Amino acid sequence: MKRTLLLFPAIASLSLFAFSQTPVDKTVSLQSIEIQGKRFGGLTGGEVKRLRVDSNLSGLTGTAADVFRLLPSVVTDIEGGIVFRGSCNPGLLINGVPYGLMEEYSGDMLIQLPALFFGRVSMTATPSVELIPDGDAGILNLSPAVYTAGDSPLTLTLGAGFQERYNAGAILNLHPGKFHIVGKYNYRREFRKRTFSKSTTNKAGTTVMNNNASAKPDVHLADLSIGYDLTANDLLTVYGLYSLMDYSRYGKIHNSKLVDGNLQPVMFRHRYNDQCQEAYAAEARWNHTFDTPQDRLSVVFNYNNFGYDEDNEYKNEKPETGKIIAEDNYYVNQNKNNYYLSAVYGKLLADDWRLRVGYIGRFKDESYHAFGNKLAAGEWQSDLQKGNEYNFNRRTNLLLAALEKRWSSFYAEVGVQGELNWQKIDTRYQTDDVLEKIPMVKSTSRFHLFPRLKFGYQTDKVGELAFSYVQRVIRPYGSYLNVFTDRSDATHIWRGNPDLKDEMIHSIELSYSYATSVFRLSPSFYYRNKRNRIMDKVENAGASGTIWTKENIGHSQTFGFELSGTWQPVRILSIGLSGDIYRDEIDGRTIGYDEKKSMVCGDIKGSVNISITPTTELQLDGFYISDQLTPQGKIEHRSSVNAGISQYFMNRKLRANLSINNILGGLEETTIVDTKDLQMTQIRNRDAQVTWVTLTYNL
Repeated sequence: MKRTLLLFPAIASLSLFAFSQTPVDKTVSLQSIEIQGKRFGGLTGGEVKRLRVDSNLSGLTGTAADVFRLLPSVVTDIEGGIVFRGSCNPGLLINGVPYGLMEEYSGDMLIQLPALFFGRVSMTATPSVELIPDGDAGILNLSPAVYTAGDSPLTLTLGAGFQERYNAGAILNLHPGKFHIVGKYNYRREFRKRTFSKSTTNKAGTTVMNNNASAKPDVHLADLSIGYDLTANDLLTVYGLYSLMDYSRYGKIHNSKLVDGNLQPVMFRHRYNDQCQEAYAAEARWNHTFDTPQDRLSVVFNYNNFGYDEDNEYKNEKPETGKIIAEDNYYVNQNKNNYYLSAVYGKLLADDWRLRVGYIGRFKDESYHAFGNKLAAGEWQSDLQKGNEYNFNRRTNLLLAALEKRWSSFYAEVGVQGELNWQKIDTRYQTDDVLEKIPMVKSTSRFHLFPRLKFGYQTDKVGELAFSYVQRVIRPYGSYLNVFTDRSDATHIWRGNPDLKDEMIHSIELSYSYATSVFRLSPSFYYRNKRNRIMDKVENAGASGTIWTKENIGHSQTFGFELSGTWQPVRILSIGLSGDIYRDEIDGRTIGYDEKKSMVCGDIKGSVNISITPTTELQLDGFYISDQLTPQGKIEHRSSVNAGISQYFMNRKLRANLSINNILGGLEETTIVDTKDLQMTQIRNRDAQVTWVTLTYNL
């Protein structure tokens, strides 16, 4: 496997309070009044909710997917897929910037990424005008923790879990003169044991597929940030990030068919799979504060690359004899280059008017190359039907403007993002009945306005009422537009759709925040209207099984109510509870169904924090998510219960943490498809019941 061990030196514009100025945190920069609630399990905030990973006992030894699951109305599945207020397509950012590794492979990344590496997680349903408009229900953001000269210059972490799980990390924090240097490295060895079963019934009969596979991914993560106070009003920073995940696994796929009421084995397909995912980024930021502190200019340039390499070798075994009757292989290489440039200027005008104007540019260049061979008459021959050459280019230029006004208790904002988007796909692929590669070149362009409106009213010193409207978009990833059929994983055969359109979302929210020193309550009503909704669809391929693809599922709506709150009745006890209930509606008539489908869905989660002694803390948390609607059926409910306990030593310099995740083993995922021509039940599970012991030492 290709492994390029490049580590870009870097610097990030972290909001270090030791700096001569405080750069704008674009992720949490909401211009309304934000009521800070009592911290609960590391969770704070009103409209923008932030989670401090090191304050969450059950999540700090886990992965980013485990931590996201602790946010209100956010649920992750066993593969790291995210559901936020019923949407599977929230915007995912790192320090306010879109990254290639947070796109179609984000789930794989999130279930491997150590939670402590990015010390802060935030979420909002009404992102700032300074952020890209991508994402359905809002955005989720990973950002580095804030380190100052008063923090420990060196932090060491060492952890271990069952099934040969290991974790080791270090954080270096230095502030010599005008420099601010923070470097991090983390190594994590995971264990992933997956089970899979699928029963499919169509006109060809009933088939059953079972597969068990295990892997031990090695994950290396490093970043370096260097900030320099050029003047009292200028902060220059650069940032570098490097990530490498590599693993091998073996799976034996059992293919059987129902004959006269008995399940008979048809074939065993052995799969030897190697995967490598590598990402790196280089970023530079300039933050300038004018003579009036509220007047600011922020410029960001980021380049990030993501590479995906996959090698597959297959052997088909005849069950009756145990002999290998066929051999083939399949190789995939994907490369993503992403460029991001933004410049935002904010000016305080007379009478408490504030103007923000800016530009965001995003440029994507992606390539996908696949090829394979088959063993015929003892010789390896190229398999043309496995060959694919695909290139994707996208250019997005966006201008933004927002005007805000504050009165004594009232706040209003009106803004717009105007976007010119151009994209092109260029692919060469093979079909079953054509010997030559078929070319497909397609380019499209459009201009679109994304308006936004917000009103806020502070009802008293502890409450705020807000109404907001924003328009957002979900753009298909480049791979979603590739017409090629990817058969590398027999349990999930996939084909792209070059005709996918952008999904447009109108989002309205009415919310209220109430916070005191011991109590916080945040109810919200929300509505989303979606055009060209993008969803997964499974196609009946007859004797060949099923093929997954993406489709625009017409027009749909979501009505919902979210409630989150925390309460600290006594000093040693904090209790948190959040819930989300919504009516999801899908118009399946565009893909051949007779009527719209709807379902009332929801999730509920709770947490309890107990300070047993001044140096001993205990946390229990859990969640339940109901059945989720799909165009052809549903995904059944699932749940999880977790626990964590921390003990401090040496005047809190040394911390020992024990965490247990998925105690009751409730994360198994069952997908049901029930249509006229296809009935399918698919069950996925993995070893998510994990116990970790972690030691953290601050110098």
